[in-house]
Amino acid sequence: MNPILKAENLSHVYGVGTPFEKVAIDNINLEIHENEFIGVIGRTGSGKSTLIQHLNGILRPSSGTLYYDGEDCWAKGFSRNALRFNVGLVFQYPEYQLFEETVEKDIAFGPKNMGLTQNEIEKRVAESLRFVGLDDSVRTASPFELSGGQKRRVAIAGIMAMDPKVLILDEPTAGLDPRGRDEILNKIADYRVEKKSTVILVSHNMEDISRVCSKVLVMKDSRVEMFAPVNEVFERSSELCAMGLNVPQVTRIFLSLKEKGFDVPTSIYTPKQACDAVMKLMGGGER
Repeated sequence: MNPILKAENLSHVYGVGTPFEKVAIDNINLEIHENEFIGVIGRTGSGKSTLIQHLNGILRPSSGTLYYDGEDCWAKGFSRNALRFNVGLVFQYPEYQLFEETVEKDIAFGPKNMGLTQNEIEKRVAESLRFVGLDDSVRTASPFELSGGQKRRVAIAGIMAMDPKVLILDEPTAGLDPRGRDEILNKIADYRVEKKSTVILVSHNMEDISRVCSKVLVMKDSRVEMFAPVNEVFERSSELCAMGLNVPQVTRIFLSLKEKGFDVPTSIYTPKQACDAVMKLMGGGER
């Protein structure tokens, strides 16, 4: 299967030729396929945000090539506007980017700029509100009168309304309480299944990554350090910790048990796996 997004020797340098020159991403090679749910992790400054801004054409690479559906995104004649409709990017704290007088107008902004008919725009607004779990009654409300969590959902709905083939979210649960975080993650996961889209989730929360993602991309010092299925990445939890990254809380518990001499696996990253491992240790088999 051909990748929907492919980075080939992708690099980006800020402030070239100045005292502030900095390599943000360095020789990135990766392939992202349809319907994948990819988590992106790494310490602050590792290159995560720069990478995702390349994936929808906001930034032009200093060197290397980005392909969307097999086409060079910076080749002459390639429509980067179309790329940004197909690869939707939700920035961190997107509620600060709301600007229209009503929720409906804010969500409709993207579809309207795509040149869609009014009927199609209204259909997409309604569908996007459903995807983020907001009642239709908020359509005529000012987005600035909503709660913080509701504003976040409206901003995400505005990107979903463009029906992107790839949805990228930069820390979509930052600043939310546990309930709000779980609700938004569940809505994003449901959206991916229903739309059969690719989702890329940047997060510092390893519980979020382990719960919803199928693959994890680990950034370190502007490079891709790991890119593998979630279980394979968290099997290398000691390496992640050595990089200064968190691992799921349940993984930390099993690492501690291992250090204390208990014969337990250190690749545990979900509560279900933890329960099965403890039952096996006690001789009760898996539940």
